[in-house]
Amino acid sequence: MAKQQYDSSENISPRNLKRKSSLKRSLEILEATRLLLSEQGYDKLSLRKIAAITGIHLKTLQHYFPTKEILIKATLEYVLSLYEKKIQEISSHSTDPEKNFKNYMNYLVKDIKTIETAGFFYQLWAMAHVDKNTNNIMEKIYQGHTDSIENLIKAINPDMGNHMRKQRAVMIAALIEGMMLFLGYGKKRPKNTAHIEKEIVALCTNLAVSNDSL
Repeated sequence: MAKQQYDSSENISPRNLKRKSSLKRSLEILEATRLLLSEQGYDKLSLRKIAAITGIHLKTLQHYFPTKEILIKATLEYVLSLYEKKIQEISSHSTDPEKNFKNYMNYLVKDIKTIETAGFFYQLWAMAHVDKNTNNIMEKIYQGHTDSIENLIKAINPDMGNHMRKQRAVMIAALIEGMMLFLGYGKKRPKNTAHIEKEIVALCTNLAVSNDSL
C-alpha cells in the first residue's frame, strides 16, 4: 500500500491518524493470517495464534475480526486486492497493453512458485471443497481475478466480443492455476519442461490477441 503523506492540518487530525493506525493494524492481521494459512494450514489457524503473531491481545483482534470465519473472508478479499494492486503497479510503468499483459502473466507464473501463494491456494481449495461459505468466497475471488484478466485482454484486443473475452479470461486463469500443480511450490518439475514458463506466457498472450475460434 502506498505510503500516505500527512502534509495538511486535515491529514494530521487525530481522527485521520487513528484511521491510518487502524488500517495498518488490519493489514498486519490479514498478512499474518495469509502467511499462517500458507505455511501451516487451516487447522493451525486460530484468532489467539494470530493475536500472538501480531503482538496484540485477543480482544483487540476481535475488535477488527470478531470470528475466525470473518477473518478468513477478509483475508481472501485481501489476497484478491494484492493482485489488483499488482496490475495497477505494472500498468503504471508502461502504456503498452500487450507488454502489461505479458508482465502480469510472467508475474503470475513466478508467483505460483512461492510458498506464500501456492500454500495459500492449496489450503483455499481444500477449505472450499468442504465449506460452502469458503467456496462462495473463493468463487468471488476467481470472479474478480478473471474480471481483471478480461480488462487486460480488452486493452489489447478491443474488437474481441464479450462472450469470447470472458471465455479466454477463464481459460487463462485456469491455465495458470493448473500449472500450480506442476510448477507450484513443493512440486517436482516434470521432465523436459525447462522453458515451459515462456510457453505458458506465449499461449496466454495468443489467447488474448487472437479472435480466431479454437
